[in-house]
Amino acid sequence: MNRITAAVAAALVALTVAGFLFFPGHTYLHSDTQVYIPILERLWDGSVFGKDMVAQRPHVSYSIYDETALLLRRITGADGFRGPLYAQQLLFRALGLLGVYLTGRSLCFSIRLALLLASVYGLGGTIGGPSVLIHEYEPIPRGYAGGLVVFAVGLISSGRMGWGAAALGLAILYHPPTTYPAVLVLFAWAAWKRDFRWLWPVAAAVAAALVLSKLQSGETEPQQFFGTIDAELAKLQQLRGRYNWLSLWDATWIRHIQMMALVCAAALWRLCPPQPLRWIWAGLPLVGLLSMPAAYLLLDIGMWQFMPQFQPLRAVLFVTLTAGLACAACGIRAGMKGRMLESAVWFYIAFAIPAQSDVLQLLLPDWRVADIRMRALVTASLAALAALASAWESSRRTPAIACWVAVLALPFYLIPGPGKVRNYRDQDQPESRELAAWARANTPKDAVFQFPDAGQELYPGFFRAYSLRSLYVDYKGGGQVNLLRRFAMEWWDRWQKAAAKGKDPAYFGALGIDYLVYKAASVPKDAPTVWRSVSYAVLATKGYPPGGGNSSK
Repeated sequence: MNRITAAVAAALVALTVAGFLFFPGHTYLHSDTQVYIPILERLWDGSVFGKDMVAQRPHVSYSIYDETALLLRRITGADGFRGPLYAQQLLFRALGLLGVYLTGRSLCFSIRLALLLASVYGLGGTIGGPSVLIHEYEPIPRGYAGGLVVFAVGLISSGRMGWGAAALGLAILYHPPTTYPAVLVLFAWAAWKRDFRWLWPVAAAVAAALVLSKLQSGETEPQQFFGTIDAELAKLQQLRGRYNWLSLWDATWIRHIQMMALVCAAALWRLCPPQPLRWIWAGLPLVGLLSMPAAYLLLDIGMWQFMPQFQPLRAVLFVTLTAGLACAACGIRAGMKGRMLESAVWFYIAFAIPAQSDVLQLLLPDWRVADIRMRALVTASLAALAALASAWESSRRTPAIACWVAVLALPFYLIPGPGKVRNYRDQDQPESRELAAWARANTPKDAVFQFPDAGQELYPGFFRAYSLRSLYVDYKGGGQVNLLRRFAMEWWDRWQKAAAKGKDPAYFGALGIDYLVYKAASVPKDAPTVWRSVSYAVLATKGYPPGGGNSSK
């Protein structure tokens, strides 16, 4: 393996921090952590979330995500899980960048050009259809495992087979579904070479995951893997997890994946990387493509209940990921050989992936659309800089370094700035924290809250995490319908009851709800609220005046 100098390490750290802070960025409690945090908090302190159905139904039996987070919080003395989870997110993003750097060195790229390849990977990308990201914004198991898989590929491509298998084994312990494409490809490679000795860390990780799942604490409803999904559950899963059902995908995303597969094939043919990288870069997209008919047959037709839990369609991530890396590698190789135009074309495709989720819109841009026109110009500018940096690497050192620095730094400004790429909207508002602080200080730990007019918005989940108070039901928490059948039925029953319009607080009190939180504008000024702010009004369901009328207009 190539020696990692202090300068290289510093560059990788800088790319990690820039990617975390600027683009593609990071979030907390904007997606799946709204489910994970209540689970972790209850595992940490069994006195909280005693009446919250999400926290009481943990689904982390087959992951060391919870054990690691709990251990880090205990060691560091952190006040909450944000720090321990962010630390792991930064670490695994950095390891992913290091993996791509090692891959670039295995392709005989210079240190600067290998870092250029890593920087392209660091910009991430969104894959519609399965709703998955090259870099997950949230600190969740899938994101951790993704970085470890890329790290494992870099180690293996640079000749450290055993260490690569160990990294892949750790990825399995965090999130097995993310790692299965790499496991299949490397198992096939080992079979072709007739040498399985270096795969023992993978086998050990699988065995450890199975053993640890039996020792999991707090599990109240085990995941069921065998059997079929009935019509009622299928309806709920299609409502809350459309990304698992190929028959519900928009044709745009299927076309996108097919196009990325063709681009990947062309780039691999042009690049012709050495073994075992050639095997890996060909195998990962192939598994991703095959996951589509396999998932369709096993879930959409066969209704196998394991499929929504394993989520095989998310393997299409590796089609786009490999296409982006292979195109950037082709751009570097073409530039090194003086083929400037070809280099710029390959780089254009590579930079189009983080700049536009539907890459076809930048390959065939509609110049009448201002945002598409600007993103195409940003992408072309970055591609030109990368091509120049590659072409001048060995002949014009000072201009090459200037272009190299620019192409590493400018994407963090140009793509979200002039390119107007918004990966997420910040929904963590001070008003939610203010409400949570009041609830934490003035209500009992076992109090149950409900937000009747929140709909599918995320602010109830922010409140739950910050207040450590139970919710009766929320939309984001319903994502567990993919994993647990009894949970799914209970969630749907609660969701329908809580959605009833024109009900008195007494109705909600009979459901076991202690406090109702409405948007302040929905509650009359003279209503007997127990707390009110500019944004929210809280009513207690017990002791509400008889005949007090509806709690909302």
